[in-house]
Amino acid sequence: MNGELTLLHHINRDWTHPVLDYLMPAISAIEAWLPFLIAIALITAWRGGRHARLMVLCLGLAIGIGDGIVSKSLKSAVGRTRPRDAMSGVMIRDLAPAKPAVMRLFQTPIQKLSKEPKKVEPGKSFPSSHTVNLFAAATVVAMFYRGWGIGLYVLAFAVAYSRIYVGAHWPGDIPPSAGLGILVGWGITTLVLRWLGPKLSSRDAAHP
Repeated sequence: MNGELTLLHHINRDWTHPVLDYLMPAISAIEAWLPFLIAIALITAWRGGRHARLMVLCLGLAIGIGDGIVSKSLKSAVGRTRPRDAMSGVMIRDLAPAKPAVMRLFQTPIQKLSKEPKKVEPGKSFPSSHTVNLFAAATVVAMFYRGWGIGLYVLAFAVAYSRIYVGAHWPGDIPPSAGLGILVGWGITTLVLRWLGPKLSSRDAAHP
């Protein structure tokens, strides 16, 4: 715990830069990027053919199960408090509120130090949903398009790091969350391919 606390302070307070002070909250604000992500998925499914549509299906299932079932269930069961809610001295970084959410990307980031809580309540620090979702997505994409998957893994690492930088998660939350995401992405894709793969092969053979 002492080592984790030291690493948290290094990432959150010491290893900082004005560019990162904007970039880390920006890539953490998934809801602000949602319109772009949905548009990319729709265009991929429309223009990419059957292979791409199968990937988009696996992406939807992996993120839905990873976020709605795996992450939500574990957050309730574990109840680990976020660092910004557990103690004072954590730098909280976030984008200013705006509507629609995409406009948050053009707002000046907000920074403030956390205060000592009167009472530490159970929280939602573990697992990191952002990390689970991004690593699940990267795994799915890598199983269909390896090159794009590697690029998405880099983004997943950046988002996972940002969650510590903004004070939302402990460093120890990240590796198991990434592992969960990889497992969900691999498991869902494997099951879908085993179920639909033979059917698609049969259809292709019948209609060469």
